[in-house]
Amino acid sequence: MWGAIGLVVVIVGVIVGVSQTSSTTTKGAYYPPRPVPATVLREITHVPVSAFNAVGTGIPGTINVPTVHSSNKLLTSDGKPEVFGLFGEFCPYCAAERWAIITSLSRFGTFSGLRTMQSAPVDVYPRTQTFEFNTAKYTSPYITAKLLELYGQDKPTGSHSVINTPTKQEVALIKKFDSGSGTTRSGTIPFSDWGNRVIFSGASFNPNPLQGLSRTTIAASLHDPRNPITKLILGTSNYMSAAVCYIDGGKPASVCTSPGVEAAAKALKVSV
Repeated sequence: MWGAIGLVVVIVGVIVGVSQTSSTTTKGAYYPPRPVPATVLREITHVPVSAFNAVGTGIPGTINVPTVHSSNKLLTSDGKPEVFGLFGEFCPYCAAERWAIITSLSRFGTFSGLRTMQSAPVDVYPRTQTFEFNTAKYTSPYITAKLLELYGQDKPTGSHSVINTPTKQEVALIKKFDSGSGTTRSGTIPFSDWGNRVIFSGASFNPNPLQGLSRTTIAASLHDPRNPITKLILGTSNYMSAAVCYIDGGKPASVCTSPGVEAAAKALKVSV
């Protein structure tokens, strides 16, 4: 089981504690987020369908398969199934997870306002190149996505500021479904709830293969399904896409009937 960042959840609606299972951060450095360069943005939001299909569910044993709760009441907002995600800007596991979330959700809608980010420089898997959702907006005719950056970057003391507060409903979801995968705490980041039916709790894959690579290099690799990093990112992305298809009634068919998504749905034992 890959590592994750543990949370202490307080029922009044504020998450106030954090601990790391892999290392202790002492000092951080502020990274100024910037708009994602146009070339990189296109590569992460327009991954070739052939790459998704060739990757399928990736290499066995390298991706933590999400859990399915088929009998749960569907989570909705704005009249559509909802995807709720919880992240932290300092978090290396969140840094890796965002690559899969962006490539997946871009098959169903459009991101705007994405900015660059990197994980904490003094931590396990330091400076993992990624993006952040704090200023991002997502629109889709099929689903609603609420992607919450709970924690910001490291302070000089190594602590992590709470930069957004989840609602009472969101805290309830975290307490109910964020099982603390990989930790003994009461929850983890990254965490994402896909309609209350498919739950990703903790890191989907180890960030180590992303170490030392630029954001441009990672993005450019996504067209090559033979690349080991692509297998991790797009394999996870196919599971996420199958989750969307499972909760939105199989729309759009062009995505939900693609071989990569069907392979992930078969692994999850769900119908899309």
